[in-house]
Amino acid sequence: MSQDRRLPIYLVLDCSESMAGTAIEAVNAGLQGMLKDLRSNPYALETAYLSVITFHREARQHAPLTEVMKFQLPNLSVRAGSSFGAALRLLQKCLQAEVVRSSATRKGDYKPLVFLLTDGQPTDNWEPAAAALRQANNPRIANIYAIGCGPDVDYETLREVTDIVLKMTDVSNSGFAKFFVWLSASISSASVKLEGGATAAFDMPPLPPGIEVPGPSEPYDSQEPRQLFLQCLCRHQKRPYLVRYALRPNGQYVAMAAHELEVYERDGGKYLPPINTSRLDGLPDCPYCGNPAAANCECGVIACIGPREINRPIPCPACDRVGVFGPASVSFDVRRSGG
Repeated sequence: MSQDRRLPIYLVLDCSESMAGTAIEAVNAGLQGMLKDLRSNPYALETAYLSVITFHREARQHAPLTEVMKFQLPNLSVRAGSSFGAALRLLQKCLQAEVVRSSATRKGDYKPLVFLLTDGQPTDNWEPAAAALRQANNPRIANIYAIGCGPDVDYETLREVTDIVLKMTDVSNSGFAKFFVWLSASISSASVKLEGGATAAFDMPPLPPGIEVPGPSEPYDSQEPRQLFLQCLCRHQKRPYLVRYALRPNGQYVAMAAHELEVYERDGGKYLPPINTSRLDGLPDCPYCGNPAAANCECGVIACIGPREINRPIPCPACDRVGVFGPASVSFDVRRSGG
């Protein structure tokens, strides 16, 4: 085999707020294990070239196609928004610009493998990008695997992108670990076959427990997101955290968890309507100091508050305005984040 013929691998990873907490930590750990495995496989070292595309409010390619030994993993962190359409447009641009096509004088790269991992609903106008990628991939220029993880994936959306759609039913740390073991095995298997003279890499290893082919999706007619997020600040440490709510059939959003964040994005949901507190059920403790309540400052920032701070003058951690916060007698609107 010619040394310059590559197997391009694109990992398109959802880094929206719905991935906050153990999910993004598991993906980071899984990527490290995958890269270690590939570097121990001589066939992958010869053929596989990696690139990572992430998407939240925007899509970003962290590095162009790079050989396995030189590839540097990005440290993934969550941000507001889920610009699925932007990720698809960027993927198509990368496939067109980076993958070498066969010509009369040389053989091009092998057909790329694309693994798209997402756990939520898009927040942008994704349909035109999905249609454009579908058209560009007919006849097939890449093998695109779309993997949904978690209970809020719209699999009909993924089927608009590709016919190869999988469902991760086990979204625990071990579930993500098994997925990345399967992913590295898939890349290694393709590399071995190509080294042996195969011209395509369609036959993947058997799916591990916790990953399956999903059945038809139940229709989701609601215009409201299945999950809702609030960005907050710890009043004592001035560090950001995310509160996650899940939609219930009665229209209420029930508090599920609070997650530490790296960055506070005050405008993360600026294009979204606010949510009224009458629709929010519960509030998790601040993950930094354990404060069980929160207050909404006039500047729009939500900050944690402790029992001894209620009805006493305290400063906002964002604007330093001093206010007295107590139990609200009426409901009010608060700023939501991008999801």
